[in-house]
Amino acid sequence: MSRIDDAVTRILRVKMRAGLFDRKPDQFPGSESTLQARPLARRAVRESLVLLKNNDAALPLARNRRILVVGKSADSLRNQAGGWSLDWQGTKNKNADFPAGDTILAGIREAAGDVNVVYSEAAQNVAPSDFDAIIAVVGEGPYAEMKGDIAGIQSLALSNRYPEDYAVLRKVSGHGKPVITVLVSGRPMYANDLLNLSDAFVAAWLPGTEGKGVADILFADAPGAVRYDFHGSLPFAWPRMPCQASFDGGVEPLFGRGYGLTYANSHRLATLETPSTAEGCPPRFADGVRE
Repeated sequence: MSRIDDAVTRILRVKMRAGLFDRKPDQFPGSESTLQARPLARRAVRESLVLLKNNDAALPLARNRRILVVGKSADSLRNQAGGWSLDWQGTKNKNADFPAGDTILAGIREAAGDVNVVYSEAAQNVAPSDFDAIIAVVGEGPYAEMKGDIAGIQSLALSNRYPEDYAVLRKVSGHGKPVITVLVSGRPMYANDLLNLSDAFVAAWLPGTEGKGVADILFADAPGAVRYDFHGSLPFAWPRMPCQASFDGGVEPLFGRGYGLTYANSHRLATLETPSTAEGCPPRFADGVRE
């Protein structure tokens, strides 16, 4: 106990010397008035995005076009931030809890023009053919620690955990308009079914409060040229199969570690196999994939 007391005393002494106990609550880093690096954070979001698919040069999108935005994560700072953000699991957070943050939807509206953007989370009462392009922002809800584990006979299939994502993409695909899917997640997920319904597919990870960084890279500049190219690459391999816990045994990943397309260097992704995930995974998958 004396060693703990000594360690705590040292920490408190340093904080007192730094004047931290003399500050008012609104003077601490993290309050809206002291956030000085938002442009840097927005750049970090742009440079961390990974372009997995861009068939027929669906991206970048031209400005001043009619855009339909769908998906539960388009207007959700809770999903963008994930767990360990204000709330332990992150599930209790609301947009109002992030007064200095912007959703991906806010970024799309800024880039395309507010009058050109219609948002319908579940694609209800809208006609996709009336728009020039559709942006679907889907993915995982927030989680932390064991709450996010994928274990037992659970598969890596995103659609098993969030069937509403597959449902909304089914509604907006096949209408002759490009579908751009932005996946918000804390890890690579099996998403062959979603990839097949998308003309372009972007792994956005957890962009935090700077959702406008996502929109920055989806849209061209005013004259129509590329404004920001993709620089991100996968830190882990992307699964080809729903029960692919590792990449041994002769099954190659869909996208290897380090994969990432750019506007300058792209290729066409063929239609992917979509094996059933209804029965779960065999016992050898029991170690699962943790958050």
